[in-house]
Amino acid sequence: MKTMKSVFLTFLVVAITSVGLTSCNNNNKSHPKETNQNTVIHKVVKPDTLNMSKDTLARRVQQKTLKEIRKQQAMVAKEALAAVTQTNNAINFIHTRHVKKAETAIKAALVNTRILLKENPGADLFPVDQSVNVHDLVTTIPQVNQAIKAANKAMAKGNYQAAAALLNNLKSEMDIVTINLPLSTFPDGLKQALTLFDKNKTQQAQQVLLNMMNSLVVNQVIIPLPILRAQVMMAESRNLFNKKEDKSKVTNLLENADYQLKLAQALGYGNFDKEYTDISKDIAHVKSSVKKGNASQDIFEKLMEKTEKFKDRLIKASKKIR
Repeated sequence: MKTMKSVFLTFLVVAITSVGLTSCNNNNKSHPKETNQNTVIHKVVKPDTLNMSKDTLARRVQQKTLKEIRKQQAMVAKEALAAVTQTNNAINFIHTRHVKKAETAIKAALVNTRILLKENPGADLFPVDQSVNVHDLVTTIPQVNQAIKAANKAMAKGNYQAAAALLNNLKSEMDIVTINLPLSTFPDGLKQALTLFDKNKTQQAQQVLLNMMNSLVVNQVIIPLPILRAQVMMAESRNLFNKKEDKSKVTNLLENADYQLKLAQALGYGNFDKEYTDISKDIAHVKSSVKKGNASQDIFEKLMEKTEKFKDRLIKASKKIR
């Protein structure tokens, strides 16, 4: 388990990086014939058009990313944040020789951990702060496949750094990093520091507090942006269907949503999770129903609900300790 190695509290920062992959073959409708176990090939044609403005798509995807951020922020416990802040204050007070203030801060932190223990028996990690980074990749499935192929060639030649650089760009995601207070150890550390204060061992108490701050656990979850885009397109197709717009506009959005899901899979999100295939079949069913004129809002809702659950499952599975 890796832990945070510096004493700090971060505040929400969204850094957006747009990266484009260029392809030796600019024909987005063809795919490389050569393949290997590390290459994801999807026999799918990217729709030539999108019946939705780029600005509208970007705005709604941004709204969904903010919604996902708020979901994660809702888990932050104010008592946990207060305990960490007070512990950090205590360290600073010791450094400036304000020992009494330091002791008061530690006692306040201990009170907050007791509240957490009382209200959440058996729980351990409590989020105290988060940072967000968005890496937005502008690419197509053929370009992804060609990048993977190039990385495999570089690996075969021993050019590991070149391969790593190629693969590192193959991501279109929002990373949410969370700093957590480990409640199983933090209160004991505060008590130990207070005991050392009573013995006038101020420097040893400061070291205990520093060690506690270094024990804050950092974890990360990954939210694939192509899946968010697919969800936006599904929602718009439902809206157009409800407005009785031209069937071709409704099916066009569904085709684009399907492509985004396949792009997410090509980029390795969820690997070869069978639900990608299931959702693709559901999209085909909705398209067919629209064309035949027997579609209903219910089948759109079921498709969107299934995709939402799938996205949530991928996010949960992506969680890792940094």
